[in-house]
Amino acid sequence: MAQTDTIVVTDYTKVMVSTDESSRTIPVTTLEGVSHAGFFLNEIPNGSIRICSENELFVWTNGMLLDVINECKFFDPNTFFSVAKSDTVFISFSSQATLEDLNCDLIVFEELQVIKDQVSLPRKVRSVFEEFTLISLLILILILGFIMVEYPSRISYLLEKSFTLKASAYEFVNTNFYTGASIYLLVFYSLALAFVGVYLDTLLYFKLFEQPESLIGFIFNWLKISGAIFGLFIIKWLVISIIAKLFRFRDLENFQLFDFLNFNLVLLVPALLFIIFDFVINDKSQSWISSGFMMLFPVMLILFVVWFTLKFVNNSSRKKLSIISYLCATEIIPVIILLGWFLK
Repeated sequence: MAQTDTIVVTDYTKVMVSTDESSRTIPVTTLEGVSHAGFFLNEIPNGSIRICSENELFVWTNGMLLDVINECKFFDPNTFFSVAKSDTVFISFSSQATLEDLNCDLIVFEELQVIKDQVSLPRKVRSVFEEFTLISLLILILILGFIMVEYPSRISYLLEKSFTLKASAYEFVNTNFYTGASIYLLVFYSLALAFVGVYLDTLLYFKLFEQPESLIGFIFNWLKISGAIFGLFIIKWLVISIIAKLFRFRDLENFQLFDFLNFNLVLLVPALLFIIFDFVINDKSQSWISSGFMMLFPVMLILFVVWFTLKFVNNSSRKKLSIISYLCATEIIPVIILLGWFLK
């Protein structure tokens, strides 16, 4: 066995600079009252960079946001150079408060010889966000596994005929909103969509939702957003039920919800698998996911409206004007309003 001791090699707060209005660098003698400062690295140092802050601290590399912390965190110096893709990097910090509580050191872990059987590295502690991600994914996998075991015919239809333009006999028997398959799939979709939203919001710092500091806070946020999505589905089902009766389209609301779930689940699950793969392979600073990933949501809605319109026209004997009027009231106008809010 061996013990490790931490040795501070360099205190970077002693060599920090800031920039003035003319973008000239000015040495910083004290961090008191300073909200933005940083230092240059001309080569990759040996050791780890430890950054600590009690307040929310934004960590930047050559002007690109790397991380947001409010605790002590260790960084591999290679991370800064790989993100910046430059031989010289400017690591800077900013805070809504001041940087006077900032600690930034280059440290090494020196092994103290006790009875050395093996070399052990300091244990990497998972963040609250990573714990939340693991727990959420486990819950989603369990729910999906249950649905696959209990409702294999629904899963088979979902995989084989989600994008078909021809209505099948299966739909006339299994599209009732109150069936177990529909409710469970709606629960899974609400949880999965809420998870993707919370994950992307936290990963990309959009701040669309409140950022909790504890695991319980993350889970409560996730369940709250899932409940809101589920509630919107119920409202949608009630509204289209009323409109379908006005247009004398019998049981059409059940077909719409059935098709909406199938179509969007087939698109959402691959996105969820990509997030899982990225989470396992990369850390936050090296993630393949960018802000463009958020466009997945409006694209899914637009594709569904186009596809469902074609399917409706293909399987209904009603006049096209009546069909388009109905879809404007139940799908097209709500989607336009939602996209306007999303892209604002």
